[in-house]
Amino acid sequence: MILHAVHRTLYEYPCPSVESHNEVRLMPLSDASQRCLDFNLEVKPYSKVFSYDDVGGTVHHFSIREPHQSLEVVATATVETLLTDPFSGLDLLGDDWDFYESDEIRQANVEYLVESRYTPFLPEVHEIAAHVRHPKMSVARFLIDLNFHVNKVLTYDPDATHVYSTLEEVVAARAGVCQDFAHLAIACARSQGIPAKYVSGYLYGGPGSYLRGELATHAWFECLLPDGRWLALDPTNNLLAADHYIRVHIGRDYSDVAPTRGVYIGGPTSKLEVSVKVLELSEIAATA
Repeated sequence: MILHAVHRTLYEYPCPSVESHNEVRLMPLSDASQRCLDFNLEVKPYSKVFSYDDVGGTVHHFSIREPHQSLEVVATATVETLLTDPFSGLDLLGDDWDFYESDEIRQANVEYLVESRYTPFLPEVHEIAAHVRHPKMSVARFLIDLNFHVNKVLTYDPDATHVYSTLEEVVAARAGVCQDFAHLAIACARSQGIPAKYVSGYLYGGPGSYLRGELATHAWFECLLPDGRWLALDPTNNLLAADHYIRVHIGRDYSDVAPTRGVYIGGPTSKLEVSVKVLELSEIAATA
């Protein structure tokens, strides 16, 4: 499937701002599951954009020194997604947990095994993991059941949390957005010794469909299976991620993958507007 994504971010300031320095993580990855065919980043006021690659993907950065009362960043990408059947080859019956006892595996994935700012091993995390896990259950079966359980434990509510909400606050409210669903699932997986990554990207629901998170930056998680592949799961929608998903950046939690981040000299407040639109290539041709 070929998907076209437009991500628009607009900051408006109450008074002119200067010395704005920004990083954005908006360029889709290219790997075995997808190919970024085209990417463009437009900044207003105009600024020369630089980039570098880090562990989780590409980071673009730019600075605007002249006074400005708004900053608009528009990222446009065309991506070919290749993963059509995430269930293919999954072991749903075996007992394969011994894989995670290997020192080599643990050392190679240590950053995806430990607690982080957004994924502490709370008592509730251990309770959820213990509720889902049963003797002789395969890792893949555990992760699929965990995905389902987190989807039921939390209510999707955009007003319940904010971007800096802790997992303690999320668990107490039993509600949140895709970021919170992913953080809870990651903490549960890591508490059981399974390496788990946070994934930021986009979700395409298709004509006439509405999936949670498709109108903004979406988040889900990936876990290392005993066969060496990373299984992508979306607890917000209780789905396995396939070719309707565009992976943009990967990290330990949200703090590693924030789509936009910056500092400026100016007023203490700003107004933020974010919009995301993802279309399949045939839809674009039909409306052209």
